[in-house]
Amino acid sequence: MKMKLLKSGLATGAALLCAAAAADNTGITPIQNGPTVTFSGFGTIGVVQTNTNDGTYTTGEEAFGATKTIDFGPDTKAGIQMDTKFNDTFSATVQVFSKQNAVGSYSPDVEWAFGKVKLGDGFDLRLGRIGAPFFMTSDFRNVGYTNISIRTPVDVYGLVPVRSFDGGDLLYRIDFGDITLNSQLWVGKSTTRIGQNAQGDEDIVLNNIAGINFSVEDGPLTLRYGSMKTRLATAGTGLEGFDTLLKTLSQVGQAPGLGELTTIGNEMSINDKFASFSGVGAVLDLGGFVANAEYVKRKTDSVYVPSINAWYTTLGYRLGDFTPYVSYSERSTTSTTSYASPAVSPLLPPQIQGAVPVLIGTVNTLIGKSDEKSTAIGVRWDAGKNYDIKAEFQQIKVPAGSSGVFSYITDPGGVYAVDTKVNLFSLAVDFVF
Repeated sequence: MKMKLLKSGLATGAALLCAAAAADNTGITPIQNGPTVTFSGFGTIGVVQTNTNDGTYTTGEEAFGATKTIDFGPDTKAGIQMDTKFNDTFSATVQVFSKQNAVGSYSPDVEWAFGKVKLGDGFDLRLGRIGAPFFMTSDFRNVGYTNISIRTPVDVYGLVPVRSFDGGDLLYRIDFGDITLNSQLWVGKSTTRIGQNAQGDEDIVLNNIAGINFSVEDGPLTLRYGSMKTRLATAGTGLEGFDTLLKTLSQVGQAPGLGELTTIGNEMSINDKFASFSGVGAVLDLGGFVANAEYVKRKTDSVYVPSINAWYTTLGYRLGDFTPYVSYSERSTTSTTSYASPAVSPLLPPQIQGAVPVLIGTVNTLIGKSDEKSTAIGVRWDAGKNYDIKAEFQQIKVPAGSSGVFSYITDPGGVYAVDTKVNLFSLAVDFVF
């Protein structure tokens, strides 16, 4: 990819030189200050291993993850970025990013592709595909080199798998002495693949996104608040089974005394359901001591996409090229996580009597809790000018009846039957160029 972009840049440069020469020959003054193009890149090569085969560890929507077998999927990623400055007013950015996705592929995506206009008086306007600003470190969450720990805490950052949106944002920056105020108003739409099955792709859509972010920077301290609202939808044929379940709930709910099933189906539905996400965060960097913390809330009107509160704090201390750190995070589900089977009249047909507990069991499997608590200790070694090496031990405590961040859990219902502790061992090399 780097060579293709480089060749493109050389071809563009050659074309500009030819144009300038032709202009000079006809007596027209050639362009002296053409566009400035710069390239940069980043990546992480990481391995993860757990102490169990009873569940698979992932950091989001990856199709595969870590067990007792070492896996590269959760943390390995790479990106390349091209920034073009046309003049003091107009610029453009394109970023191509590769990480294991929900279908198990590392096929690169166009993560960013936007144009930027400086409007003056501290205002900037961007249009195109832009990084979705849900979190304090959204713009560089995938650049492992910028983070102290191996990964941003999954209990918090795993709540929103959306990395970019198509639309626009209005940025404003103003300085008051040593204090800088930043604000962002953003609107648009985003589609994210969450899986794939025999029926096709499973996509979640965020329609009519409207969000706002504020941050205050004062020397070593940065404070941030962000909030967004959207309407959920689905796309792809892979969710046909889910849609069939909702239809069946509604149909069986027509039977006398089973209207509760129709209500459950409506509560599980995703399409056109309201959702919001908000959070506060802080970063304190005193040169030696550094601390990060965030608290977030995800709220939706669909129990299939549960409402969850989560937070984390990470503390580190730089000792020359080494930065030992400790991190703690926690998430808890605040929406409905199970339904009781309604009473079924013995006068109803046997097929309906047998269908009710099966339907409720299927529903409860789909809306189980993902609560957990996580403690991590690790060290970052800045081994070179543009790369680091990190090692981390993490223990995740998952309460009974929850899946935490794990998938393919072998216990019945896809959740851990008893309180479970899982140990993770991670090693990563981050680099930038």
